[in-house]
Amino acid sequence: MDVFLNKRKAFFFLRVIFTEQRVMGTGHKIHKSWLQEYRWFLLLEGFLASGIFYTDLSLELGVAGGTLYVSLVLVALWARQKRYVWGMAVLGTLLTVLGYWLSPPGGEFWKVLTNRILSLLIIWATAVLCYLFKVNEFELEEAHGKLEAQFRSLAKKDVALEYFNRKLEEKVEQRTDQLHATNLFLEREVKNNLQAKKELENAHLRLKTIVNAAGVGVYGLDLEGKTTFCNPAGAAMLGYQVEELVGKSQHALIHHSRPDGSTYPKEECLIYSAFAKGVSYRVRDEVFWRKDGTPIPVEYISSPLYEGKTIVGAVVTFKDISAQKQIEREREILLSDLEHKNIELKNFAHAVSHDLKEPLRGISINSNWLLQDYEEVLGEAGKKLLDRLSFNAEKMYHLINGLLKFAEVGNSKELSAPVQSGYLVATIIRYLPPEKSIEIEIKAPMPEIVYPPILLEQVFQNLIVNGIRHFGKKKGKVVVSCISQEKFWCFRVWDNGQGIKKQHFDRIFEMFQCLDRHTSPESTGIGLSLVKKVVEQNGGKIWVESEFGEYTCFNFTVPKKFNER
Repeated sequence: MDVFLNKRKAFFFLRVIFTEQRVMGTGHKIHKSWLQEYRWFLLLEGFLASGIFYTDLSLELGVAGGTLYVSLVLVALWARQKRYVWGMAVLGTLLTVLGYWLSPPGGEFWKVLTNRILSLLIIWATAVLCYLFKVNEFELEEAHGKLEAQFRSLAKKDVALEYFNRKLEEKVEQRTDQLHATNLFLEREVKNNLQAKKELENAHLRLKTIVNAAGVGVYGLDLEGKTTFCNPAGAAMLGYQVEELVGKSQHALIHHSRPDGSTYPKEECLIYSAFAKGVSYRVRDEVFWRKDGTPIPVEYISSPLYEGKTIVGAVVTFKDISAQKQIEREREILLSDLEHKNIELKNFAHAVSHDLKEPLRGISINSNWLLQDYEEVLGEAGKKLLDRLSFNAEKMYHLINGLLKFAEVGNSKELSAPVQSGYLVATIIRYLPPEKSIEIEIKAPMPEIVYPPILLEQVFQNLIVNGIRHFGKKKGKVVVSCISQEKFWCFRVWDNGQGIKKQHFDRIFEMFQCLDRHTSPESTGIGLSLVKKVVEQNGGKIWVESEFGEYTCFNFTVPKKFNER
């Protein structure tokens, strides 16, 4: 198709050029004189007329020599103008008549006259035919010119049409590529939309399954406060069927009254405020009303429900807290009973400690009197027995004090206060009995913490004294330091004494446990138990790290959240 159009276009183009050249040539000749234009034609006609006239004169009058002048008219067909046909006809007529007069006499008159008349008729008949032919030729040329003009116009239009057709094909091809790309994009989008729709349906199904299977109540509201959906668990808690709740005013149905039975105005309801103000609310102590008119204590969360950026309602999740309320009531009763029992136990501990201390003081005083009054009578053996008696009485006295302190931990009303831990440790060290063979070092920095001061003093004193008492070497060092962790301060009491075997790491924090009673008979086995109880009741933990024969390190933590101000 493209080859045919290209050939046709080339043919039209050449023909237009040829036609224009011919028109331009014709136009150029118009400016020439008729003599210059027809000189060869006139010369030919002259020679032809002379020849025929000579021939006519040579023939007898009876011979139809005048018919030869028809050739002059026929040759005139070569001329462009029609008038030459008539001119040659007139010339032929004149020469025919002149030949009659100049020809030698002879022949019969009627034959000669008939011959000449016949020649004239033939000449003029031929002239008429030639004239008609020229007329038709001019009409044909005129029509041909019009056709050529139309052809040139059509050729130009065809070239323009071909140009626009090519541009159109390019645009069609470009648009086809765009449509193909758009079609592929739309196919992907449709596929993605179908996949998203399927996933959305699956998610909706999963959500519906989860909501229906949830152990809490879930229902939705529109902007008029009417229930749009409710899960079976929520309907069962309220004593309704799901169909009985949908489309009904939620407030009038289940939230019309307060716990004391007074009217609950709709304008004050936080469930309605969720979609009215676009805010989520969590309420822990209200009641919904069952179908049978009984209240059910609930905890609920009311949140606005959006479609795009527009609030279309609210969704409420609630749970029955009747069991929780009962547990809280029982807990309050138990806490009250426990507080009374703790008070009774504390009073009992003080009474027992007082009753036990009195005989011990009597034993200690009497043994000292015996040593003073009967020292000579008792002898060395008696003195040792009395010394042992006094020592055991004093040890029993300290043991009772330790038990009383352990019982009081957690029951005292001592408040936490800012404590400079470094200053506190330095004060404890200053009042300890001097030990020349053991150096005690405080490694800075030591932070300021918020802690009950007396309890913190008991912790540091017990750990430092424990390190000195069970050092087990002639010379060494005790180091107190602190490191910062993410949420805690971690205090460390380290010594390079005899260490503790790994199997005893848990045992040393139990009551009345002492690993070396022979070297430290004065130890009651209560100190580390007291430390553990104090640390844990104040939000920390304690543990020991040790390598037997190398070192021991007690670590305990203090929460930072109370210390950040």
